[in-house]
Amino acid sequence: MHPRNVFRISRAARREVLNAFVRIEREGIAGHGEASANPYYGEDAARIAASLEGLSGFLGGRAIRAPQDIAEIWEEAWSLLAPSRAAQCALDIALWDWLALREDCTVAELAFGEKARPVVSFATIGISDRSELEEKIAELAGFPRIKVKADRMGDLAAAARVRAAMPEACIAIDANCAWGNIDFAKMAAALTGMRIEFIEQPLAPAGDARMPGVCSQIPVPVVADESCVTLEDVERVPGNFGGFNIKLVKCGGLTPALRMARRGRELGLRTMVGCMLESSLLISAGAVAAQLTDYADLDGAWLLADDPAQGWNFERGTLYPPALPGLGILL
Repeated sequence: MHPRNVFRISRAARREVLNAFVRIEREGIAGHGEASANPYYGEDAARIAASLEGLSGFLGGRAIRAPQDIAEIWEEAWSLLAPSRAAQCALDIALWDWLALREDCTVAELAFGEKARPVVSFATIGISDRSELEEKIAELAGFPRIKVKADRMGDLAAAARVRAAMPEACIAIDANCAWGNIDFAKMAAALTGMRIEFIEQPLAPAGDARMPGVCSQIPVPVVADESCVTLEDVERVPGNFGGFNIKLVKCGGLTPALRMARRGRELGLRTMVGCMLESSLLISAGAVAAQLTDYADLDGAWLLADDPAQGWNFERGTLYPPALPGLGILL
């Protein structure tokens, strides 16, 4: 798959995306899953696919009648798939899709007992030169939520330009761990009046001990991404961050994502479901988890030029659920 434009963040530029897909078929029903292979987490699409190919014997004969059965498989499959949370994610999503198709309902109905509501999503502006930025601002006119990727210098000019062009939009800034050398007291002055909703992951996880001081210096909520990967990490968020971003390929699928969202709510934290560059298949699973969160950043398929799937329909910043059962996807 390929982004419509080169997608730049502080540590990388993406021109091509290699994801892994899995199909599980039983009783004449096929469930599908996907994993985006992010190098930051040591993931590789070929290795993910190879690990998934060896699961047919593990799954054969396993009863899958309820979400609890999926949760048990999720736990037990880890010994075969570790250390790849992405592979665990692809398997988990395929099982949710399969079971919902078998029950002739949507995954949301299977998870919550009710239909999914539309999801308002951030649309992301990657690191851009001046002309690229103006083109992207024009493309996103009227979108309700914008996330601006920031560089290592902590330059807020792009976010300020977006704010000037979109006075009513909800705007967030994502540093992708790059601000280790930033003077946050100086940045605080630049942030004043910009009405930024939150800043995402300013430091690398190794700098988490600095986060209470960072949060005390800047007048904007700070949420974790790379510092909150799994359910166990959620317990370390309070005191260091004001919330966290859930990504299905980081935590291992929809099963743990729902647990993380519920635990975040119990702790009074801001929660968000995010994505990598992904097809509509994986985005559709993320939209289910987003039923429980404060924010969603699920524009990964919209950013692609060649999405191989159809799922939730992304219309000017809002994802609308399809009428089909399962994840509602067509490949």
